[in-house]
Amino acid sequence: MLLILILLIAAIIVLPPLRSYEPKSLNNRAREHAPGNFITLTHGCVHYSRVGELNAPVVIMVHGFSAPSYMWDKNVPALIDEGYQVITFDLYGRGYSDRPNVAYDKTLFVEQINDLLIALEITEPVFIVGLSMGGAITASFVATYPEKVAKVVFVAPFNQPVDIGPLILPVVGTWLGYTVFIPSLAGNQSNDLVEPDLMPNWSDKFKVQMQYKGFRRAIIRTGKNMIQKDPSADFSMVGELRLPTLLLWGDQDKVIPLQDAARVQRFLGETCQFEKINNAGHALQYERYQQVNSKLIEFLSSPKLSG
Repeated sequence: MLLILILLIAAIIVLPPLRSYEPKSLNNRAREHAPGNFITLTHGCVHYSRVGELNAPVVIMVHGFSAPSYMWDKNVPALIDEGYQVITFDLYGRGYSDRPNVAYDKTLFVEQINDLLIALEITEPVFIVGLSMGGAITASFVATYPEKVAKVVFVAPFNQPVDIGPLILPVVGTWLGYTVFIPSLAGNQSNDLVEPDLMPNWSDKFKVQMQYKGFRRAIIRTGKNMIQKDPSADFSMVGELRLPTLLLWGDQDKVIPLQDAARVQRFLGETCQFEKINNAGHALQYERYQQVNSKLIEFLSSPKLSG
């Protein structure tokens, strides 16, 4: 029994490092070949891209829970061609942005967006697009800084709390997250797609960020401080503001099901325009980018009706 206990304790101690995909530090050398730009904000270095004419209307795009800003790669060119200036960025803890040792809650991400707009000297109201968890962040940003937003787009937004089970537990939750949940993330990215066979490198794109220290900690803390929190009040506030809002959803979303669209519509009210994208999963903005781009451009270019 003693030998079994010793082996069990050894496994508990050794398994997280063995299952780690974080052999590297995210420093200037690691960022040398990364696309885009870097800027230092309140909680560290942030990876971002700003493309288009500097005097053009600004579209800022907020990615979801774990996959970073490459999620918008299929949308940015179309927006630029239509005369918009587009800003994408990696949320703290993801992509090539720093992984600060902080609570990963909505306040952190909302202030990251605000800090970025201030640092880039953007003062006019922006168009903001939020995907999945980025939708909840976007709703909170709009509720906090309504004067900074002209129109809002939600793409299959995270809209109600999720029970993350034992991951919430101290010590044990972190151990399970490091040894089971995090290592499975890359492979699970195919759940976002209807036709994963058409994108064989989808998981490999995701794995790049996993090699840098702090990714696991950021993901687990986001689960504890963001995913199990209820964002309903922020969506209701967006509805009360009566801002022009577009809601896009894939009809085959296995991550946040289409049935949630009715719930979000109730919060957003009569100024919300809903569009279902057929044969689309959770990554509809990537897999069905032609349809999504068409809806985005039509909505952003339409006149803003007075409330």
